[in-house]
Amino acid sequence: MLTDHALNDVVLVMDTVHGFDLSVFDESFVQKAVGNRCTAKEIKTFPEYITYLSNNMLEAKALVDSLNINHTDFFRNSLVFANLEQWILPKLVEQKSGSGELRIWSAGCSSGQEPYSAAMLLDEYSKTSGKALRYRIIATDISQTALETANKGEYNEDAVQNIRGRQLKEYFTKKGNLYGISPRLKEHINFSAYDLLDKNSLHPHESIFGNFDIVFCSNVLFYYRPEPQRYILQKLIRSMNKDGYLITGEAEMSLVLNKDGLQTAAPPAPIFMKSRIGDLR
Repeated sequence: MLTDHALNDVVLVMDTVHGFDLSVFDESFVQKAVGNRCTAKEIKTFPEYITYLSNNMLEAKALVDSLNINHTDFFRNSLVFANLEQWILPKLVEQKSGSGELRIWSAGCSSGQEPYSAAMLLDEYSKTSGKALRYRIIATDISQTALETANKGEYNEDAVQNIRGRQLKEYFTKKGNLYGISPRLKEHINFSAYDLLDKNSLHPHESIFGNFDIVFCSNVLFYYRPEPQRYILQKLIRSMNKDGYLITGEAEMSLVLNKDGLQTAAPPAPIFMKSRIGDLR
């Protein structure tokens, strides 16, 4: 296990030599990432790794990439998407005027399955209800590699296992061994790079003014230390409409419960509703 001293050395080298700030990440998360990199490079001691890291920008980038967790699935949390489908999306659509736009932010969207899942539900609701629906999904991630996959919108057979047969037929086109997302869904989604810890913005620039009805931030918060967690959460709350919803991962519910400005909306699902401005100092 990486000692506190060795961990501090890694953080120092990444900051002073390569310009990457790892101090925002949870210590155990960084320790695991460094251990995995040592294994990958067949380096047996942490001092040896620190020396290697000091002289190798490619390794520094590889370490940073390993901290950007990009695992996701279509309809990843079935309980969350059941709540969205059955009452949250219908309720939000009803609240919109004829020209109103439903706005969603998928923060930490990874390779795109989350925003595409939401788009499928919205398209289905529009068709079954017979109501014209304007919606826009801003999907952001810090990983350019993940965003390239998301923009391309092509997935292998394993990736589409959670998708219903009718959805697969309606929203995908088979291209060899890959399934490509329908352009009808893609036209509603904007993928872009965004750092949730950016101190110069309250929301992605592409969203213009925030005001999101739903914000997804699933399985992101627990990778950070408490202060960055708090900063990200405050940013997400500020970006939401007064009756907006925040959706996190199940493992992050304890980080969000009882936070000023939020209340549980559909327990035990990790869905929270904005209740008031709260203490955002």
